[in-house]
Amino acid sequence: MEQRIVDFIAALRSSGVRVSLAESTDAFRAINHIGVIERSEFKSALHATLVKDAKDTPTFEALFPIFFGSGGPPPVHPPPGPPPPEAQRPVGAPPPPAPPRRCSTRPAT
Repeated sequence: MEQRIVDFIAALRSSGVRVSLAESTDAFRAINHIGVIERSEFKSALHATLVKDAKDTPTFEALFPIFFGSGGPPPVHPPPGPPPPEAQRPVGAPPPPAPPRRCSTRPAT
């Protein structure tokens, strides 16, 4: 769970949300205090400690379900691999272009 929170904070930062080291530490302290079972409390604790400007709330709201799902308590075990591509680009940025289509080399029948 710790790595997922670190990745979430990194995604917030890469999306333009200013999150200091002290605020990151506060977020971990809050989560250690309230736990992760109550989703609304978990989300509120992260929001209260990481978002200082109301203009950053939409970014938080867009990224939160990417990292912590959209229902039930946040998963305890992070998925393997790097953060999803959605978390690596700023909120509101267009999605990356689709890979080029390859033509079939099979003869037409």
